[in-house]
Amino acid sequence: MGVQLLRSKKHLLIVPCLTLALVMRASDANNFHGYFCPTVQISPMLDDVIYTPAGLGVVTSKAGFRIHPITGRGDFHSGVDLAANLNDRVYSLLDGIVTRVGWRGALGVAVEIYHPYPNVRTICGHLNAFSVLPGQLVKRGQVIGFAGSTGRSTGVHVHYTIVKEDTKQYIEPMAFLAEVPKYVGALKTARAKETQLANIRKHKEKAVAISSSNNKSLDSEDDLPANTGEIKPP
Repeated sequence: MGVQLLRSKKHLLIVPCLTLALVMRASDANNFHGYFCPTVQISPMLDDVIYTPAGLGVVTSKAGFRIHPITGRGDFHSGVDLAANLNDRVYSLLDGIVTRVGWRGALGVAVEIYHPYPNVRTICGHLNAFSVLPGQLVKRGQVIGFAGSTGRSTGVHVHYTIVKEDTKQYIEPMAFLAEVPKYVGALKTARAKETQLANIRKHKEKAVAISSSNNKSLDSEDDLPANTGEIKPP
């Protein structure tokens, strides 16, 4: 049985991981800034199957302009929403490095991962709990958190955003998911591995530079691209 750390601004609680779904409701999560469940679980994923971070999840809201379900106004949706049940496992689809974890404004509790190949950042938001920490290496199929309804959300689901690291542009999520099997296959070649290592070196250099000059709040979405309404193909 694992251990669950429940964090808020004033409290740090520990409960068994297996009891998480019993003692916490989705609405309760809004009173906390994330639960940490240090669980290492890796689900084997077939190379040629298209998965989502919520398994073979159903899309409930696509990326692009839409009528926001809470405000009732036109709104740019930077990612795709995937149906999930409370505390369903959320997976990393590619190997990567965890760059940011915790509360992230409207996205609620979120996990961000940098994937050196194909040089993108992925963000899973509205989580009820996370199981990785910044700087940690993750593998394809690894559980990075658990679905919830934190942040600006009308119900339990997983929000998935992809950002191209070099151009800082949003990537169309469904098109990206369709390309993931190709990336997995390419990573078995020497050339792709060289690109991956080169991007890791660049990422480390950039991380050092940012850490010495960054004064933005870690609770915000300030480091995400502007909501111009432009979403690029992978």
